[in-house]
Amino acid sequence: MRRYVERRLAILQWVIVVALASGCGVKSTAPGPGVPRISNFRIEPQEVDRGGQVSLLFDFRDTDADIMDVYLELRRQVAEFTLSTGLQSTLVSRGRYLGKMEGTARETITVRIEKRPAQARYETKQFQGTIVEPEAPPQEFGGRRVYEVYVVDRKGNVSNRLRAGVTVR
Repeated sequence: MRRYVERRLAILQWVIVVALASGCGVKSTAPGPGVPRISNFRIEPQEVDRGGQVSLLFDFRDTDADIMDVYLELRRQVAEFTLSTGLQSTLVSRGRYLGKMEGTARETITVRIEKRPAQARYETKQFQGTIVEPEAPPQEFGGRRVYEVYVVDRKGNVSNRLRAGVTVR
């Protein structure tokens, strides 16, 4: 019964966070001349071992041929009934697609799901009232990650955003 309640709470938390986080981040520029567009975002392979590498692939089109940056954002991660979201974008590539009007972008990343264990009880040292936090290295878990990709051109125009997921074993 307890496991059932934990699962229901995890699902409810996931739904709430997704609803709140869906409107956050850098806004896309309205479609128009010179604004880059991306499509067909996929991650290959769709399942990977912890610490394995995956390829991020998407098609792009930009009539000005001035795509400067490719950004990747971790939208959400679910590991052992713990949901977390990342709202900070990471620059994956700079200038690699400059001068190309259209094509397929391929970027490779390493996928890890790390989680620091919950803080243990504080230990008392020499009965002097000082406390020491125990050192706990991050642990790797399996789970599901959802990434979002977008590009920015030289003028600062932001493309549409696309999402794809990968399962980490």
